[in-house]
Amino acid sequence: MQAKEDIPFHQFSDTYKDVNIKDGHPALAIDPSFPFIITQFGIMSRKAQATIPHRHDYYEILFIEEGAGQHIIDYESYKIKTPAFYFLSKGQIHFWKLEKGLEGKVLLFPREFLIPPATAFNHEGDLAIFNTLSKAPFVNINNANCTKIQELFKGINEEFLRKSDSSLSMLRAYVHILLVSLFRIYAKEQNQDILDTTNAMVRKFRQLVSENYLTIRSVQEYADLIGISSTHLRDTVKKITGYSPGQLIRQEIIFEAKRRLANTELTTAEIGYTLNFEDTSYFSRFFKRETGKRPSEYREEIRKKYQITV
Repeated sequence: MQAKEDIPFHQFSDTYKDVNIKDGHPALAIDPSFPFIITQFGIMSRKAQATIPHRHDYYEILFIEEGAGQHIIDYESYKIKTPAFYFLSKGQIHFWKLEKGLEGKVLLFPREFLIPPATAFNHEGDLAIFNTLSKAPFVNINNANCTKIQELFKGINEEFLRKSDSSLSMLRAYVHILLVSLFRIYAKEQNQDILDTTNAMVRKFRQLVSENYLTIRSVQEYADLIGISSTHLRDTVKKITGYSPGQLIRQEIIFEAKRRLANTELTTAEIGYTLNFEDTSYFSRFFKRETGKRPSEYREEIRKKYQITV
């Protein structure tokens, strides 16, 4: 049986098609082979403020300066606050329920921008920071921070327009400074020091889970990948997050199950199979145990709530 179309993906290579036309020409020249884009909501088509659930095959940093409504990320609704940053990891589902159109800046980049395959030096740590921030609802910016942020954006924009041989290195440096600066702002709002080495290990664990949850579900295997004991991993993750490693692994599975229930016509059994449950009836019991709802109940409720049609 042929599967129904899955959740729509917005492709980085197609971004140049989504630029508004002004006086017969694109408002921004985008080279799809250059792995970084800085733009603004006003320059991009309505697709940048899509009301239909979708994913990206790239990473996105949104600096929303004006706007009102709800930003729905992985089916959790967050009231838009301004000025504030929002972060979207590759594969996350999001869409907008807007009362007022968005104004602000947008950075788009594929994974290889931060982790270039042709060099021994990479920004794997930046990706870990990004993944941590993408779990946060938003990072608010106050007047004291706004000047520095705007200066960073000015430098990023100038380097993006230059597009010289050294531009990518400069852009990575700017994005590194931006991510660390925003992470520090976010850290100040937390009850714990999330910048210490212990939290770095937890971020690494969460990153590994987000990339491997379909095939690796053993806490011991993740501990082996990180190079620590499973006991140390369990104790540290529990202390920092309030959840056990097993709970965080199950959360990733449930998130993906919810995405597929909401946005595909796959049966519960088919979804269980795509999530690597050999016993599809166990998948239904697993979902009910973790969410309190049967898969069919969740599908009906979420589609009704967000008026999702497939």
